[in-house]
Amino acid sequence: MDNQFQVKLIVKRVKISAAVQWLQQAWHIFKQAPLIWLLMFVTLIATALLGTTHTLLNIAALFISPFFTAGIYKSIVAIQHKETIKYTDMFIPLQQPSCRMVFIRLAAINMLAAIPLSLMIQTIDSQLKNGVYEPWLILLFVASSIIVWMVFAYAVAIAYFLHEQRLLVIMHTSFIACWRNITPLVVFAILSFLLILLSAPTLFIGLIVVIPVLNIAFFLSFNDFFALQINTKNDDGVLVV
Repeated sequence: MDNQFQVKLIVKRVKISAAVQWLQQAWHIFKQAPLIWLLMFVTLIATALLGTTHTLLNIAALFISPFFTAGIYKSIVAIQHKETIKYTDMFIPLQQPSCRMVFIRLAAINMLAAIPLSLMIQTIDSQLKNGVYEPWLILLFVASSIIVWMVFAYAVAIAYFLHEQRLLVIMHTSFIACWRNITPLVVFAILSFLLILLSAPTLFIGLIVVIPVLNIAFFLSFNDFFALQINTKNDDGVLVV
């Protein structure tokens, strides 16, 4: 098996009902190791909250987040393969040099993309305090936020599991996956909002279960959106759109 080949990435469209299936499957996965999932997501959230206390800590949190996210995704795949997982599994990507540079670059671009969004938030907040606001600026902020989210939504999973190193391909692929499946993703967002509301009677303590389940379900959407196909040609194509 000496012949060269490339892996061509296929972005699939899924049914609207897939959103419900992601949540059902996520709940089943969560039940396999609830304490471990809670510890993992508490660590992820605590890292993000710690980043809000100081600028340098915020930068550190942004750069370490892709590694923790990949570790959680890796644990989900392990559960799917009926393997035992440990809390420390979420730190494994930190020890893998193959994904180190691409994660650092993704974090840097994500940080740069957040700068104009932060400036728009500050402007909108200042306008609201003065009793005025410009609707076009709010619309621009919402549209920009959605686009940035689509660009980075599946970036970590694409880089880690599909071993793609090219940043433009990763971001383009993530955007296309979201665009092609915008309807099931909107349904998933609505269901997520409803689940969060349902935790209100528990003073939102129920979020310690809801947040891990929603995050697991979101990764399961990655499984649904992507398929691999061997490309025996020598062209540079990776993404089929």
